[in-house]
Amino acid sequence: MATETQSDQAGEKGANTEASPVEDRRLVFIADFVLKSLKVKQDKWQKCVSIEENHQVLQDFLDRAERRSLFVCLTAGGTLQSATCLSSSSPGTKAVYFMKRENTALTVETMREKLNCGHMPSNPLDLLSAIDKLLDMLVSNSSNHTEWPPGVCDDVVQNVHSLKNDVFVVSGQVQGKTLLPLPMDFERVEQAALEMGKRGGMVERCIIHSLESAVIEWSRQISAVLKIDSSGDLLEGKNPTPDTELLFWKNRYADLDGIHSQLTSSKVNKMGKLLEAAESSYFPAFTNMQQNVSAALEEAKDISIYLMPLKGLFEDMESMEFPEVRRQIGPLMHTVCLVWANSRHYNTPQRLILLLQETCNLLIQQAQAFLVPDEILKGEVSESLLTVETCLEILQLFRTTYEDRRVNLTEYQRARKLVKPWDFSPLLVFSRFDCFIDRIQAIKDILLTALDMLKLEKLVIGAVRGSALSEQVQLLHQDFADTFKFITEKPYDCLDLNNTEFEGDVRKFNLRVDDIERRLGTIFCLAFDDACGLQPTFKVVDMFGSLLERPLVAADAVSRYPLLVTVFEKELNSCKLIYDKHIQLTEELGSPVVSKNMPPVAGGLRWAQSLQNRIQTQFSKFRHLSCP
Repeated sequence: MATETQSDQAGEKGANTEASPVEDRRLVFIADFVLKSLKVKQDKWQKCVSIEENHQVLQDFLDRAERRSLFVCLTAGGTLQSATCLSSSSPGTKAVYFMKRENTALTVETMREKLNCGHMPSNPLDLLSAIDKLLDMLVSNSSNHTEWPPGVCDDVVQNVHSLKNDVFVVSGQVQGKTLLPLPMDFERVEQAALEMGKRGGMVERCIIHSLESAVIEWSRQISAVLKIDSSGDLLEGKNPTPDTELLFWKNRYADLDGIHSQLTSSKVNKMGKLLEAAESSYFPAFTNMQQNVSAALEEAKDISIYLMPLKGLFEDMESMEFPEVRRQIGPLMHTVCLVWANSRHYNTPQRLILLLQETCNLLIQQAQAFLVPDEILKGEVSESLLTVETCLEILQLFRTTYEDRRVNLTEYQRARKLVKPWDFSPLLVFSRFDCFIDRIQAIKDILLTALDMLKLEKLVIGAVRGSALSEQVQLLHQDFADTFKFITEKPYDCLDLNNTEFEGDVRKFNLRVDDIERRLGTIFCLAFDDACGLQPTFKVVDMFGSLLERPLVAADAVSRYPLLVTVFEKELNSCKLIYDKHIQLTEELGSPVVSKNMPPVAGGLRWAQSLQNRIQTQFSKFRHLSCP
């Protein structure tokens, strides 16, 4: 459907182009036509053929008999690109085409005879409309088909009208509109309506048949429009954001408004009067069609109006940094509740669930961009952990805000108008959202484990068996480092919920960590038993620190904590003996025993304070133990 010119014109131009002996003159022929048709300079062509992919497409077209078409497009960036089909170029770009007249390889001698070339229009639909109008004019002129048999003439006229209607409908679809084609020979319809209004009487059966055919076609078009639902993308397995919902209802309102305007126009009203006068069986269908469009238009208008305030809130959420989203969640859910309480058509569970699911998708999308999947497990552990915790906090805030609004929906009750409760299951809304939270929690657990286990590198144990135990600790550290490296160097996206490989790797990671924790618990018990006295024992506890809170390490460590109480009891008994001995000596001497050069009272207080510190220092360490 392009404007075609014979290759003889290009051949005459190509004859004026000078080429080196080694240059393929077939390419010179094509280059000359491209440069003059698209009005570009020679360097653009040279750059095009210097690209291996473009050169191969050109060479295949010239040498391979089965390659019958070639397109050379001028892209938006100003470069030339060769392709074998029009779909390879972007719509609206300038392009030229070359078509072989038969399956054959091209030579310099046969280029003019075997090749057609021409311009491709930027909008083929406009060209098709022009051709359609031309055909319509040719067929409408009776002098052009005086020698045709009557049946052939009617058939051609019918097909041309069908083509015209198809082009009309498709042109509307390109613009996002539903256009209703009028019946053939509508002038006769208007004349019949005029005559019936003046004199009454019967309407020709062929006119009624034409009107009924139009009603059938309109019903099919309008039924397809009314069946479209905003949940389409979600049902197809996609993850749309609220923009999809808002744009859907905006476009639906505009489309239905256009359909309603067409159905209430004077021409269509005349059709309805003729159908009613003829007592056509399609008149009730025509009336129902108008009523259905009016009802759908009212629904779309109501929803579009009430969703409008949400547009700004969602746009702000998309433009702000993810940590700032927390201050937008409250106003967003408040507005959603207002829509639910006041809209006549959006207060159904189906529509609200869809909007909340799309909001969850938006938060997931923003969280993924904030966490950066390629870096979250490979960066600094402490920084990554802080980022993950921030993300979890915001996601859980949305979850709790939803629950709070659900419980307090009665706050939006106005003028004795009851607000319907959100009695649907939260799983319908948060199924994917909760899975994403679980994935983030799994990543957080990995980072927390790494933060604990990487401390093993600096853990040095003293006492008799300290050297051997420290060596075992370093082996555990290396073992964990290898395990952690295994999961951090995986090439997949750890935040992709469709990636089940990550879940399997997490299970392997946790099994390996469990083994390390058991061995670490054994090392702790050996180091604990090897310590002599309360202070060295607490030193061992301090060295292991937060590692003792690991579940499997704590399972071994908890059996040793009662021994600490026993040792501390011995320490208290020792302090009691020191105190009793000091009191006895003071009574015998008649004055307190103090350090050299200390006054009696101050010296006594200093001695009592040192004994108190000895007890309290050890006792305070019990508070840091995680012991049932």
